[in-house]
Amino acid sequence: MQNLGHLLEVLLNTNIEFVLIGGFASVVHGSSMVTQDLDICMLVNPQQIEKLRNCLRPFKPRHRMTAKKLSFLDFPQDASGVKNIYLETDLGILDIVGEVTGAGPFARVYAHANEIEIYGKKCKVISIKDLIASKKSLARPKDLAVVRELEAIQRSKRGDR
Repeated sequence: MQNLGHLLEVLLNTNIEFVLIGGFASVVHGSSMVTQDLDICMLVNPQQIEKLRNCLRPFKPRHRMTAKKLSFLDFPQDASGVKNIYLETDLGILDIVGEVTGAGPFARVYAHANEIEIYGKKCKVISIKDLIASKKSLARPKDLAVVRELEAIQRSKRGDR
């Protein structure tokens, strides 16, 4: 059963620095689009991967892009050089990237992110400007639909007509 809210709460209860991106971030910024996964950007290195493994252990994380759905708890043993991780967990899909297409690497996205409170914890959320740039660069029909909505939200916050 998918419970992306609980998955986000699990991540917030760790000491992993990440930025919420993708569909959840769109909703935080006011989009009405529904998402089927949780996307985050983080510094992908062996230390962060170990923290991620520890917090996800109870939810049986497995690589969703491998034919055999290899366990994330065991593979890869050497996490150096890993850039992106695409997981399926008992709580739902979690995609982790070290760089956001159209917005830049983790450090830049983190520096420009907004901070909000979710589940009583502080959470970094990609800025609406970076989110729009990312969705435009992906140029998939579903992303372009979100761009139109986010641009309208951005204009209304500025008072544009």
